[in-house]
Amino acid sequence: MRRARWPAFAPPTASGTAVHGPTILASGTHLTLDLLGIVAFSSGIHVRLALTATGRTAERAHHETRVLSDPADPDTQWSYLSVLLQLGSVVGVADPYLPRSGSPRKWGGVPAYRTEPNYWLGTCTRPHDIMISAGWPEIGLGPTCLTALLEPSPSTVTSD
Repeated sequence: MRRARWPAFAPPTASGTAVHGPTILASGTHLTLDLLGIVAFSSGIHVRLALTATGRTAERAHHETRVLSDPADPDTQWSYLSVLLQLGSVVGVADPYLPRSGSPRKWGGVPAYRTEPNYWLGTCTRPHDIMISAGWPEIGLGPTCLTALLEPSPSTVTSD
């Protein structure tokens, strides 16, 4: 198995073919991790996730993703959703492209947090499946893993 790192690149602007999703990857009382979709292009695969947290879990997520104000202060250490993606024999850590964290800090008076990271896996070959492993232990999301078959939806073409 070859190790790689999937850097934070934007997917193409041209249309791709939806090949999987949406699917719930993990769900709990105050935390949900969704696979919004996987779109295939001739040059690679675009993976879209969404993490939604409420209550104390949301407060912790906001705390973990705040801007580093003083690198010497150990309290300003931060974390984010950790994602490992495997395509065929290539496995690697994926860096998010433009994770959107634009949700309100409260929904109906309850603390809330939402982020929608995107991942680009540039590859010349189209694999039959993808393994997605994700977790964020600092906010209570243990490791979760899914292997998804990449088959085109019969009538779904999307442009991202």
